[in-house]
Amino acid sequence: MASSKKPKYPVETPEESKISLTELANNPESRTPIIVCVDCSYSMLQNGRLHKMMEGLERFRRELENDPIAADSVELCIVSYGGTSARVECDFESPDRLKIPELHADGETPLADAVFPAHTILQRRLERYNEVGVSHYRPWLVLIGDGDESQSMRDLDKAARLLKTESDEKHLSVLCVSVGDADKAEYTSLGKLSPDGQVQYLNDLRFMDFFGWLSRSIQKTSRSLSGEEVKYDPTAEWGEVKTVYKRRTVWNSRSV
Repeated sequence: MASSKKPKYPVETPEESKISLTELANNPESRTPIIVCVDCSYSMLQNGRLHKMMEGLERFRRELENDPIAADSVELCIVSYGGTSARVECDFESPDRLKIPELHADGETPLADAVFPAHTILQRRLERYNEVGVSHYRPWLVLIGDGDESQSMRDLDKAARLLKTESDEKHLSVLCVSVGDADKAEYTSLGKLSPDGQVQYLNDLRFMDFFGWLSRSIQKTSRSLSGEEVKYDPTAEWGEVKTVYKRRTVWNSRSV
């Protein structure tokens, strides 16, 4: 959980999900909650990264909406970070209700501060599932960034410990994706937050291919049985893996 210490960057949070408890109870499908944390620092304006990312997010939403099983089981949340704040752009919504926000680039890269509100809002959502007896697959947290963390190593370490614990206990699947230059140091930050120490480098800003892969992966998760290990498609079509820290990989799907 987030520390009691006030974060260096404030967090803006909208109203909780409009999906009511009654709606949750009336839909018996096991849920797959997904949080996508997106970099909105000023450098995301380079090479149209921010615009391409929004296009990719819309493809992701649309493909999930068009899949009959994923449409009823997937819930999406988007958190942005950049400038002087991390912001929960939209709480968990079904693909048909979600509207991809108009993202704006500004300032620094408070990556670590995006992790804590993402984790908090996820825990709140899981509590809602428990209230109405709705089961869920292991949640996904997708971290997308193009530059190195602008906060202290202490903040980064705290966020990394949180994600490592959640992953080791099989409570969360974490995917870190770099959209910056392959030779730059952002791998040290994203790699530290990655429980298995791996960062996926997005080749040629292929956001559409990445989000297409992510959509297919989520659809496979939504069709899996409780305790079943899901084999996802190779990522070579859109990226390459770089290992920064050697850690144990935890990448299974499980309904709880």
